[in-house]
Amino acid sequence: MEDNKNNQAGGTPTPTNDGANGGEKTFTQADMDALAGKIRNEEKAKHDQAVKDAIANALEEERRQAKLTAEEREKEAKAKRETELKKREDEITLRERRISVQESLREKNVPTELADFIVDLDEKITNENIEKLVKVYNKSVEDGVAGKLKGNPPRDFSQGNGNADEKKKISSAF
Repeated sequence: MEDNKNNQAGGTPTPTNDGANGGEKTFTQADMDALAGKIRNEEKAKHDQAVKDAIANALEEERRQAKLTAEEREKEAKAKRETELKKREDEITLRERRISVQESLREKNVPTELADFIVDLDEKITNENIEKLVKVYNKSVEDGVAGKLKGNPPRDFSQGNGNADEKKKISSAF
């Protein structure tokens, strides 16, 4: 009863656990608003800190760049461009290899979804990975099929290899 007075009078809202909901806690709208406000404030603080860090890093880089000579700045810019070009080249190479691997797997009747697991920048490693995967996959398929087909093979009665009673049982079943 006193909890309800606190909630109505603007006191600190507390979750109630009266057992009517199977032991679940119930929250008031004020509880939910307070929780949402707390989460919003935490996220805002994280965002503000990330912005401050980014600004500080940019200012520090600008100060460092200002101390460099024109030749040093040009050298750094060139190195940065080369790094970006290398990264793009690697991405294109991986894309081309992925397509090539998918074609190779398709030819060998292996699911092409496995291509991402074997692609590498080095073509030799990629080819070795393809061969390993094909061997393991085919062995696994063979083992799976053999396991499903395991059992006693049926007898062939059409050649006269069985006795007459067994032939009658089989023919009467149909």
